[in-house]
Amino acid sequence: MYGLVLEGGGARGSYHAGAYKAILEEGIDVQGVAGTSIGALNGAMIVQGDFDICCELWEQLSYSMVVDWDDNEIQKLLQLKLNKEDLGLMADKLSMFISDRGFRIEPFKKLLNTYIDEQKIRDSGKDFGIVTINLTDLKPLELLLEDIPQGELKKYILASAYLPVFKFERLGGKLYLDGGFYNNLPFKLLEKKGYKDLIIVRTHAKGIARKIDPERLNPIIISPSDDIGKSYAYEATSAKKNIELGYYDGLKSLRGLKGNRYYIDVENNKDVFLDLLLSLDDEKINKIMDILKGPSLYGRRALFEYIVPKLGSAMALNKDFNYEDFMINLLERKAKEFDVERFKVYTFNELLNLVKCKKPKYKIEYIEDRSPLEVLIEKVDLGAFFNKENIISEVADVIFCQ
Repeated sequence: MYGLVLEGGGARGSYHAGAYKAILEEGIDVQGVAGTSIGALNGAMIVQGDFDICCELWEQLSYSMVVDWDDNEIQKLLQLKLNKEDLGLMADKLSMFISDRGFRIEPFKKLLNTYIDEQKIRDSGKDFGIVTINLTDLKPLELLLEDIPQGELKKYILASAYLPVFKFERLGGKLYLDGGFYNNLPFKLLEKKGYKDLIIVRTHAKGIARKIDPERLNPIIISPSDDIGKSYAYEATSAKKNIELGYYDGLKSLRGLKGNRYYIDVENNKDVFLDLLLSLDDEKINKIMDILKGPSLYGRRALFEYIVPKLGSAMALNKDFNYEDFMINLLERKAKEFDVERFKVYTFNELLNLVKCKKPKYKIEYIEDRSPLEVLIEKVDLGAFFNKENIISEVADVIFCQ
């Protein structure tokens, strides 16, 4: 029995949609969802069984779906592309914003009323929890579905996402604030219900995220491998990119795929990394040593005592990196350099074959007449005289492409 935890993050919540798509594809049975702010809204649509509608909304995302303001005006304001006429109109808008003490959010309320079905959520048989802050009573609220009075679920979802830039309004006679200011990652709500196996979808938005104790819980973390934009960037183009990223990052975490930029399945290729290094003949090893201007070492001793440690350091790998880390990082660099399609699941050999088909880009010109001091400096820093990335790339060409 898995529980799903959705971190708050405004427009970054589009990432949730991609991650949940991967969860569905893997056939994982999620029986409970807890979310803060936009995580509460996405979670509600997941629990009520309307995930497809949730995706459609994200793919049509605009500022006017959240606040009572024209999309073009907001875009111009953000990009500071205002002419004299725009400035006049904007002055009126800003005056209204100041007098109202925030954005009017009638569109967001309408969205909740249109797409959230409280009865479907209560009839789903699934656990559901949200977080908000009761400003009137000065206390945080971490609420499960059974804690919320019948007919008031939409109010509390709205309360969970109530940002300080929104016009303050009383909900049921009280003021509320976005739950991210207290707990943006509410896994404890599901822990209280007995969940140990949790899938936690991060957005790394501003807010308080409690630490997870892996001794008590079995978390699978789905976290963005790339920038997912600003929390206030309510734009369909960005949302679609985040959905795709969330989907592949989700597959990576759920399937145990490798890679930082690419998605590499190495399940049946555990020995391929060391085997590929061992396949390098003396001619290639000597060529790499010439590129690195290494000491007088030869053969496999040079490979394992100098080349691998030196390049691992240059690629900023962890000190305890292994051959898998080394070879995947090196291959990913070449794949990125050759603009290999990112969003696809590859085996290591599939990605390797795509790189092998490419013509190397870099050829470094070396300076033959160097002083002893220059040679010493170069031994310490690969990038002292040449671009470090180019050096790494040329070594990768020798290993993979030639």
